[in-house]
Amino acid sequence: MGSWDGLAKKHQLRCVVPDKFALGGTGAVPLESRIEAWLDMVPALLAHLHVKHVSIITHSNGAIYTLNTLLKLRHILHPIRPFVAFLAPWVHTSHSGSLTALSLVPEGLLNKWPSIAKFMNTQVAPMFTFSGQMVNCITNSSLPDAQLESTAEQDYDPELKTIFPDLERLIPKLFMEGVFLLGFARSTINSYLENMSGGADEAFITLKRGDKWTWGLFEDTDEAISKVVSQERSLVSARNSSSNNSRPERLRIAVFFAESDIMIGKKGQEWFDQCWQSQDIADVVAYTSETVPKSSHETIGAPEKGIFARLFEEISLSFR
Repeated sequence: MGSWDGLAKKHQLRCVVPDKFALGGTGAVPLESRIEAWLDMVPALLAHLHVKHVSIITHSNGAIYTLNTLLKLRHILHPIRPFVAFLAPWVHTSHSGSLTALSLVPEGLLNKWPSIAKFMNTQVAPMFTFSGQMVNCITNSSLPDAQLESTAEQDYDPELKTIFPDLERLIPKLFMEGVFLLGFARSTINSYLENMSGGADEAFITLKRGDKWTWGLFEDTDEAISKVVSQERSLVSARNSSSNNSRPERLRIAVFFAESDIMIGKKGQEWFDQCWQSQDIADVVAYTSETVPKSSHETIGAPEKGIFARLFEEISLSFR
């Protein structure tokens, strides 16, 4: 966050990164209300900050929230040059075929997400560098059994062993397909100091697990994109029939895929691309997608990848 904020200031921009509910410093809401509450919170937050218009940059399962924002709060985008960027957007496993192990995790274990995250952060993660190499280490089962067994005596929620007795040995293998937990817990909040109880709800929503999950105004990404395109077409039609001389540009959607994304894989990336490109959108949406070299799902937004520098430069020009 600090590096993004500094970079934004260099481009005379303000970088606002709201915590999701029960994560960081934001309070909790019922699982089934997370999306609805987000759509209430965003305009309230912007009003509090005296911000009228924004460009949006979203990562991973933030795509679910962003597509809802596009449908419900389209007016918060720049009125002339509306812009949204998706970094490694989440695609459900039913389309990507990825994260098969995580998809099979018992719901009782998902409810223990914060405790597992603490276990991963304090016991497993310190043994490796948080990078693609760590994923390779875990995938190759190179974590010595002795080190795994030693974690049994460490301090984390003892109820985890009731739900998953072999937790210490299986977690590295279970999450080798994405290190979902690590990427979520370590890269977004300080899990030692701030709340992360909302992580369980995020898992239920992202994976469509349980009976209370909801993606808000749509059931899946393809439906959401179809609704966004339809909405844009209606906006363009209304503007063309009005006497207003302003001619806003098309909604700009920029998608950046990771070169190695074990969260959604190539299949998921192609599916997300196809959701946009299969429609006749050229008249209302300016869509581009590209792959960021030597990036993973977790590292695509790292400063050295240069994506945020490019995005902030484009956004800065839009607001001048």
